[in-house]
Amino acid sequence: MWVKPSEVLVTGFWSTDRANPYFALQRRRGHDEAYSGITSLFVATIDSVLDSKTNRYRILHQRPDSEVYHLIAEADTKEEIEEHWKWIEEHLMPTLGGIDAGVDVTDYVACKIKSLCAQIDEDEIDDFESEKFKNATKKFHKLFNVPTDEKLVTYYSCSYWRGRVPRQGWLYLSVNYLCFYSYLLGKDITIVLKFTDITSLERVQAYLSETIRVGTRFHVHDFSMFRNIEETYQMMEQLANFAAKKLLSEKGAFREEDFFPAVTKKTAPKVISQLKRDLDAKTRSEIYRCRFRLPLIERLDGEETCHLWTPYNRSNVSGKLYISSNFVCFASKVYHQVNLTIPFRDIMVVEKQPENSNLPTIETQSALLIIAKERAGTFSFSNFYDREFVLNKLSHLLSQYNETILPNIDIPTIALSSPLYLQFNSNDTEERQIQEKLKEDLWNTHFAIYGRGATMYRTNELYELIFQGIPDSLRNELWLIFSGAIHEKAANSNIYQKLVHESSLVKTDHDSTNDEIERDLYRALPDQKAFQHEAGISALRRLLRAYARYCQAMNIIGGVLLLHMNEEDAFWTLAALCERLLPDYYNMKVVGALIDQGVFNDYCNEYLPDLYDKLKVIGIAACVSLSWFLTLFICVIPFESALYVIDVFFYDGIKVLFQLALTILKENQDSLLQCII
Repeated sequence: MWVKPSEVLVTGFWSTDRANPYFALQRRRGHDEAYSGITSLFVATIDSVLDSKTNRYRILHQRPDSEVYHLIAEADTKEEIEEHWKWIEEHLMPTLGGIDAGVDVTDYVACKIKSLCAQIDEDEIDDFESEKFKNATKKFHKLFNVPTDEKLVTYYSCSYWRGRVPRQGWLYLSVNYLCFYSYLLGKDITIVLKFTDITSLERVQAYLSETIRVGTRFHVHDFSMFRNIEETYQMMEQLANFAAKKLLSEKGAFREEDFFPAVTKKTAPKVISQLKRDLDAKTRSEIYRCRFRLPLIERLDGEETCHLWTPYNRSNVSGKLYISSNFVCFASKVYHQVNLTIPFRDIMVVEKQPENSNLPTIETQSALLIIAKERAGTFSFSNFYDREFVLNKLSHLLSQYNETILPNIDIPTIALSSPLYLQFNSNDTEERQIQEKLKEDLWNTHFAIYGRGATMYRTNELYELIFQGIPDSLRNELWLIFSGAIHEKAANSNIYQKLVHESSLVKTDHDSTNDEIERDLYRALPDQKAFQHEAGISALRRLLRAYARYCQAMNIIGGVLLLHMNEEDAFWTLAALCERLLPDYYNMKVVGALIDQGVFNDYCNEYLPDLYDKLKVIGIAACVSLSWFLTLFICVIPFESALYVIDVFFYDGIKVLFQLALTILKENQDSLLQCII
């Protein structure tokens, strides 16, 4: 390509292939030479190690009466540089012969080349990727045998360990491939791995520095000496997870554009690739949704360090404010100290903190108030770096927010069940009723101090109270909140009634899914009176058929939800469980559950090695706990204890299942070892 003329030094790294009185075509040593000497090997090694993107060919301009050289063109291929040389001979050389003054020759050449560069700039005005990254992309496709449409995400300098000798080179990460290239003194190493072929990815301490170890079925590859190993490992992990999801998804269900949006000039960064930025943003959004139990469509818009005023102890808590299109959330720096979720549907107004505030510890000049509707209360945030920016952002999002109001659906009235325990709970003892009343009093006291509903302050005190148990009368409300299903329900009012009506119109003859549901209805919870009567069976049938996708164990989960929740709330909680809390657990392949079993096996091998070895010998190590996870321990431990597990699970997530499973095995380790022997 043509470049704006600039002075350069002529070094031994270049050899001249062609020359005339005004121009010289040169080739970089170490490239395209039939006989490579020590100088060529040295130059090629320098280019590889430093990743100095020096094109292989260039054209210099020099006047006969001067020793100053000007670079006017460079190219990576011989064909391209030959075209430039031909253009010079046809369009410049005839004219230059008629110019007497040497200075005028240089001025004329510079003017012509600059005009060519300006024309190229206009043609490539939409080419917004940074020059460095574009060059890296070209090199990536040239070095490795990958599809031409493969997208490079990023690349890192590192060392690859072959035996005990490190080889410095460059690690390239694309959407589907992990590649490495090194060139030292005439010898190169090229590695191309598909992310779907990678069986293990871990950080280990080896070779005197932290190393990323990549395992496949046949080889193990060690990479180290990264400038930022944390960033590199996270990026490799993201891409490996993406490849696994793509591989395991049902045909047509996975859309790559959801993970890698189309690049636009408006959003493209100037230094890093757009794909890398999109991946980072996607990861932050996933963590955000998981932390606050938000719908899958929610995307994190921004975050800001600030303080939250906590009225229950009249103090400021340091943390971060998270903003998305439908929610404002806060998380303290100290784990479990306080979390807060405020849906936009509950916000009435956002404004600056009044100067005459009676809160002495708040800096009113940097504070803002979020005033919520009804009993949700007022929330005060302070110590913003830029309060005006946060206020304008929230005001803009609130103005854009439109609460979804679905039109009334003309469907027949369907009688939905209330929590079944209210109808089938005649065996409650007086002692249990007293315990339930005591728990209700504790929870009502907590609500009076920390708030109630989706906007309650979630503190350590709440966590401890959950471990004491949730009373039956509050499980409907709290399971809906802790699972995050309350948000999906609010955004989709009356949808359940529509789904129930539509499923009742579907012909069930020769329907394998319906046959499976009918077969499992009476197996759900046979010991519970509710499912020994038609009322309970009918509610469970409506619930499972409305959800459409059925998998074994959903009948058990759905049955427990119906016992303590009204039918519509049970539906949205089941949907949250299947799609967000335990993704890919309840489908035909139970992929999510099988993956977690592999993780659980690793935990067993680490914490209970003796028991793990015994279970592995008899071939049941990989399946002993599968049903535990699928049924949330409902069929494993006493029913009342299983309800406690579900209480904590909805609040604290899947780690509860791992902790409980390890505890069960540890407590029974001696007995199990004796039985196995």
